[in-house]
Parts: sequence; structure tokens; C-alpha cells
Amino acid sequence: MKPTGSIAASAILLGLCICLFLEVESVLAADPLAGPGMQRFAPGAVELGWSYFQKGDLETALRRFRMAVRHDPGYAPGYYGVAYVYSVQGKLEEAVEFYRQALERDATHPYTYANLGYALLLLEREGEALPMLDEALALYPGCGEAHLSYAIYYAEHDQWGRAGASARKAIEFGQTLDPEFLKALKAHDIRLETPGG
Repeated sequence: MKPTGSIAASAILLGLCICLFLEVESVLAADPLAGPGMQRFAPGAVELGWSYFQKGDLETALRRFRMAVRHDPGYAPGYYGVAYVYSVQGKLEEAVEFYRQALERDATHPYTYANLGYALLLLEREGEALPMLDEALALYPGCGEAHLSYAIYYAEHDQWGRAGASARKAIEFGQTLDPEFLKALKAHDIRLETPGG
């Protein structure tokens, strides 16, 4: 009988060691940039991300936006920043994923809808794209990005009158049109007043 007690004690000791090991492993695996108290750093990381983005340093901008997401997984602007960089880099599937995650955290930002809609248009997923553009305009009728996306969409579908109307709205709300797009509009007798010319 003594060996049985010894085996039972060994099994209990082994179980405790495994539990202790798993606890230590989970503490070591925890992200030091996440958790309580770290959320306050997310806005600063996003601000730094946009600063690097404006300087053309997309990789550092992306790292800063990702850091914001790690600091606060509920902070929508971090996801939006990641998505925007991915859009500029042409990584549209990744952009769509992060725009959607941003909307899960804040469904009131019209530019998230507009940029998601544009990325979906580029992926030729019009059925998903157009409702996103509509939502952007419902939230903020002055969303120039959504108007520009519609202008491009209409032009691609030979609806030049509608393309021109949307392009006018896009310009009215601060968008700059690509010179090639302006030429295409002009070739279809669409004249636009553009800032500075």
C-alpha cells in the first residue's frame, strides 16, 4: 500500500507542477503592450502613425497603428489606420478585414465606410461596396471620399452624367481628382470647376 500513496502523492505533485508551468507560461506569453493601463497609449500611437504616414514611411506608420491595436483592442482608430495603410499598399483583402474590425468598434465613422466601400469596389465586390458608400453618405453627406468612389463607379459603368455629378460633389467636399479621370470626364463632355484651374 505504501507505493500507492507514493504514486498518488507523485501524481498530485506532477499535477501542481503542470499547473504552475502553465500559469508561468501564460504570464510570459502575455503581451506587455496590452492590458489594463495600456489603453491610454493607443491615441498617441495612432497620432504617431499618421505622422509617419504623412512623411511617406508606411512601414513605421503600420507598426504604430498595430501598436495602438495592441494597446487597446477596442480602439477603432488603430484598426482604421492599419486598414488605410494596407489600402495604400494595395493589400485590399487585408484592408477590408481591418476596416470591418474598425466598424465593429465604431460604426459612426463615415470615412471608414467610404474607404471600405472603395476597397470593395477595387476588389470588384460591388454588392458589398455600394451599401458601404451609401452608409458613409447617410452619416455625412459631405463625405468627399464616398462621392469620389461613386464618380469612379459610375464612370466604369458608362453613366457619365452621374459620374460628373458625383465628381462635382467630390470636388465640392475637398477631393482632388486624378488628371486622367478629369480627361475621361472631359471626353464625355463633363466640365468641372477644379480648385486652381
